[in-house]
Amino acid sequence: MNKNILIIIAGRVPLSFSYGFLNVLLSLYLLSIGYNYLSIGIIIGVAIIINALLSFFIAMLADHYGRKFVLIILFILFFISSILFLQTTNIYALALLAGIGGFTGSGGGPIGSGGPFGAIQTAMITEFTDRKSFSSVLSIASALGMLATVIGAFFIEVFELLSINVYLLFYVASIFGLVGGIITFAVKDNKVRSKHLLPHLSWKNIIKLAIPTMPGGIGSGLITPIFSMWFHIKFNLTSGQIGLIFGAANLFTIFMMLLLPKITSKELELKTIISTRLIGSFALILIAITPFLSLSIILFMLRNGFQMGAIPIRQSFAMGIVDDTERATTSGATSMARTGFSSVSPPLSGSIIASSLAYPPLLGGVISLFDPILYYILFKGHWK
Repeated sequence: MNKNILIIIAGRVPLSFSYGFLNVLLSLYLLSIGYNYLSIGIIIGVAIIINALLSFFIAMLADHYGRKFVLIILFILFFISSILFLQTTNIYALALLAGIGGFTGSGGGPIGSGGPFGAIQTAMITEFTDRKSFSSVLSIASALGMLATVIGAFFIEVFELLSINVYLLFYVASIFGLVGGIITFAVKDNKVRSKHLLPHLSWKNIIKLAIPTMPGGIGSGLITPIFSMWFHIKFNLTSGQIGLIFGAANLFTIFMMLLLPKITSKELELKTIISTRLIGSFALILIAITPFLSLSIILFMLRNGFQMGAIPIRQSFAMGIVDDTERATTSGATSMARTGFSSVSPPLSGSIIASSLAYPPLLGGVISLFDPILYYILFKGHWK
């Protein structure tokens, strides 16, 4: 594997580690400082909008002015947001900092799963990779990022066992963000630049790629950012126990990330995207109706494994049908569409969860079904 890819991954690992505990702690922290379910949903919703807009515009700047330079700026913003987050209880400041930092309860994770970091790093990795190896290299990169996320989720339990305030992990995240930025300095700049700030060569495919992510974002946004709170309310679990569940789900996701590229050729990428998203949506629907913790955990793992495990396949498909100078913009646009539309969901789920715990995952699963359907309709010419 090219040494620059290794450096990109090495810079991402500390960030993924941080997202492992930040995504668990965000809604729990807001609950602990006195915000009600609706207010938590509004904070997360606004943060998602901020992060979605940042993903698109930062990605365009990266393609036009240089991906390495813009990525380092992102690490600095993450450092600042993480270190300031515990310093305020103001609803506007919390939403702004969470949005800039990308800890929205769902972003971060493996490379390219969401946010401006993923958009730029995915494009950078393809600079040093042959087209036929896109899915396999991206799967390894994503799996390593996810492994760091797993360790981060488990790390909450370490703080609880040591009787340390788990929310101090926000400060730990700020340090790791700084480390990631320093590592990124070593990446070679290939001087890949787009001639236009706005996408010019691949805009039709970028729009087609963004459309299916809209219902997927709405459906996912109804439950993913508050899943830790959902487990806490329904089964009375501690943050450490929830971290173990998230960690186990991420381990299964790593397995799927490494498995799927081995059994999926370039020609079968679309079929894999559609089938895995169908399975993920149905698993979410079943979570809504099961009363058992063990079964809920299994379904949660299946949902994460199939939904997120196919991310490298989706990345490979997307990067393969757009111009190489507009790849970060492509990832940024799809991320903006997904996360932007998901922003309407947390305020809604924050209110309906008070009526029934079943509604967020049930509605989320049903709406998410339109994602794979639209993929087929828009890209059936690629169906093999």
